Amino acid sequence: MSLPTGTRCGDHRAWVERELAELGGDLAAFWIRHREDGKKFAEWRGASAFAFAPTGPGVADFVQLSLGREIEVLAGPVVDPDHRPNSVDQLFEPTWVLRDSAAEAQQLAGPVYRLRGRAGGGIVHMRSFLARRARIDKEQREAGRPELENRIIREVGPDGTRDTAFLDANPDWFDFVPRENRFFADWERSSACTHRIFDLWAFDIHDFDDRGRREIGFIPRPLKMPAGKLAMEDSISVHRLMERTEAIDAEVGLPFAWFFFMTHGHWVDPDVGHTIADGLRAGRVRLPDRDAAVLLAWADQKYLF
Repeated sequence: MSLPTGTRCGDHRAWVERELAELGGDLAAFWIRHREDGKKFAEWRGASAFAFAPTGPGVADFVQLSLGREIEVLAGPVVDPDHRPNSVDQLFEPTWVLRDSAAEAQQLAGPVYRLRGRAGGGIVHMRSFLARRARIDKEQREAGRPELENRIIREVGPDGTRDTAFLDANPDWFDFVPRENRFFADWERSSACTHRIFDLWAFDIHDFDDRGRREIGFIPRPLKMPAGKLAMEDSISVHRLMERTEAIDAEVGLPFAWFFFMTHGHWVDPDVGHTIADGLRAGRVRLPDRDAAVLLAWADQKYLF
């Protein structure tokens, strides 16, 4: 909390609760008192920053540090001057304040770098993380085996009803490889392996318990991005798509970069990958053997983030 003079007057929530207590919890009186008194609240805003340290030659042999780079800014008035609050919660969630970029807001302190906690993957040895990710997924699937062995898929059609055991319909259920592990494996066996993965990607990691279930994984974050998205257009030829994927590779300085942008799910439309895979099968286009193998495996069993 900050007075018009710039003097701080304590924690925002504690100050609101104290002021309301003095007014007997009267929200209207609180609003009238503070709508024009110039008091403002401050908050911390920022973005993620990552640092890496190699621990060996393998694709996952590195430690990642996930940091929050934050600055404290003067956010806005303690109440909406135009609308009276309907609940105390509205005072703690000031929707009337525009979250402009921190560069445009009045800075009070920082930048401060804060190491994320365990749930946010503050310090992670990536090879150990991937082993843990695969182990937890396998344990969770095995825990459901008794129920799955008795699960039946019932299909009703014009010729009657057909029952199929779930595991007969999904014979690879217990051989599943998490997308995080596939991302690293695909990097290692593709042309991209000539570069360290952390030169191009950071990993927004989560690892926590949610109502008794372990949630673990990551979202890859590109450190170098193409200038624009590659969308799948009507009637575009596979040869033209190849030209555009090659342009992305050249732009970021990495062979087969477009494939990993595609798995990220934002920069390259997955239909681009399927179209190029169809072109490979038909012999209309070519990729290096290692990249073709990765793409065709992805097309057979797609994963995205």
